[in-house]
Amino acid sequence: MTSLSADGCRIRRESLRIEASRTLGCDLLIVADPRELVRLANFYPSPFVFNAVGSGAFLIVAPDRSTLVSDNVARPFLERSHVNEIIAPVWYEGKRSARDRASVRIDATIDAITPFLGSHQRIGVDQSYTPAALIDRLKRIAPAIEIVEIGPIASRERRLKHDDELSLLRLSIAAGEAGFAAALAEIEPGMTEFDAYSIVSRAAMRTLGEPAIVYGDFVSGPRCQKIGGPPSDRVIARGDLFILDFSVVVHGYRGDFANTFKVGGVEPDPIERDRFDLCVEALAAGEAALRGGASAREVDSAVRSVYRDRGFDPKSCFPSHAGHGIGLAHPEPPFIVPESDETLEIGDVVTLEPGFYQEGLLGMRFERNYRIAADGYERLTFHELKLDTST
Repeated sequence: MTSLSADGCRIRRESLRIEASRTLGCDLLIVADPRELVRLANFYPSPFVFNAVGSGAFLIVAPDRSTLVSDNVARPFLERSHVNEIIAPVWYEGKRSARDRASVRIDATIDAITPFLGSHQRIGVDQSYTPAALIDRLKRIAPAIEIVEIGPIASRERRLKHDDELSLLRLSIAAGEAGFAAALAEIEPGMTEFDAYSIVSRAAMRTLGEPAIVYGDFVSGPRCQKIGGPPSDRVIARGDLFILDFSVVVHGYRGDFANTFKVGGVEPDPIERDRFDLCVEALAAGEAALRGGASAREVDSAVRSVYRDRGFDPKSCFPSHAGHGIGLAHPEPPFIVPESDETLEIGDVVTLEPGFYQEGLLGMRFERNYRIAADGYERLTFHELKLDTST
């Protein structure tokens, strides 16, 4: 089964704790953000089993140990975690009525953290994800304790993808590339967009070897002009353009890349070929600007300059973002947009996705994924950017 490494989780926990101590003066943390529970503890409740419904956890990070608290029904996920200690109080065992599941976790977390309170004056929590009930109880039992927000620090640290995280991203990408290949080979006129989704998801999961969430844009014909959307029961016609832009979620991580192609082996018309060339040129211009230390705004400008040089107003024909970060969320920092205030950092994993959308004419998009390096980038996706399926 897919998993992060124990060393990777330990290194990320320690990095977060040290940074919180350095900048906020706290080295005792309570983490509840599901993304952080994955990257710091390898706690990922599978969405394909009953145990996961309503599950969650709290991770206590102290200088000398890590403790993950959930409940007995979540034990299969706890046992795959990489921490020093797991706590799994009984919530439900099929014998008597169960009380509120979150309350069981909160009670156990309070019990687990109480021994630490006498030696720590400040506790860091991700307040957007930590229940108010837990914070209120902490303040009642230790009124002198100061609660500080660690969410922004965690968000910055999530941008650097370690080797074990990259391994999961590469699995996601490999499954996605299999889906793209199946789409080019198997999608035919007369199928619905739902049929196309089935082809793609089946190929992706067959390659991955386990169930996975597959989501994204599966739109054809006039629906392409609206940029994207989930699959529908629309019947795909011969000669339709089909935008395929999807992700395969692997242990919480996901790539995100796109292609647009003509269905039914019909040759693209001159306008479609011209817009395809424009998008590919814009993609290359963005790639040329990718490197650690580059302004995200400058990368966006490099992409959009190709439109302006060709006489198009990108505000009207390319209203979407030029790219964004990917990993445990979609999208996530850095945001490659005209008014971004972010800088690309070594270790970021990002997309570039130029497109062209004109009401009453066409819509298309092409996208690749990259890992940012000091001197440029490593391209992660190698699916074929192919509008013409007639050859």
